[in-house]
This record gives sequence, C-alpha cells and structure tokens, in this order.
Amino acid sequence: MYLINLNSLSTLLVLEAATIDTINCFAVLDPLIKTFIQVALVIGPLSLVVVVLLLRKIENDHPERIRWK
Repeated sequence: MYLINLNSLSTLLVLEAATIDTINCFAVLDPLIKTFIQVALVIGPLSLVVVVLLLRKIENDHPERIRWK
C-alpha cells in the first residue's frame, strides 16, 4: 500500500549516496575545472549524436560510401 515501490526506494537511496560522493569529490576542484567537466559531459554525447546523424544522412544520400559493421 506504499506509494513508492520499496525496490525503487532502495535504488533511489543508492543513487543519492553515489551522487553525494561524487559531489564531495568535485568540491575540492577549482571552479574552472568543474565548469570544464560539466561542459564536456554535455558536448561529448551531443557531438557523438551529431556524427551518427550525419553519417546516416550520408548513407541515405550515397549508400555506397558508408558501410555499418
């Protein structure tokens, strides 16, 4: 009769503990380094998505040029 599943609650607590540990690790870093890490965490996956989408567009236009293995 709980609103939150107990398994979900334990998972949430583990994630919260891991997040707090990560925040404590970054607390000693210079703000410039923290900003760089945050920007890299956003730009990295976005650039990979853009490359895959670009390759798919090239594959649709010229299927002989791109081969997915």
